Amino acid sequence: MRITNDTDELLELILEPYGSDHWLLPGETFMVWSVDTSGGRPFSGTTHAYEPFEVEQRPGSVTVHSNGNLGYVTDLDGNEIDCAHRRPGGPGTG
Repeated sequence: MRITNDTDELLELILEPYGSDHWLLPGETFMVWSVDTSGGRPFSGTTHAYEPFEVEQRPGSVTVHSNGNLGYVTDLDGNEIDCAHRRPGGPGTG
């Protein structure tokens, strides 16, 4: 799933169930990945079998719940983005 910051401010992206935060600059796009390797239904944490994400949007923040058993955030080139990436005040302040 692509998340693009189309505002003039930093946008907080929270990935659940991990609670990791990733901050996008204006105009920047990140990819959120959800992988389920448990077998059975494709995404076992969902109400509907083919629903890999649940998304909640608020001013200045987007929360994506990854319904697979592995979720992570990358840039468009596939490089993983660490928790606290560009967090205002730096890591350890969230």
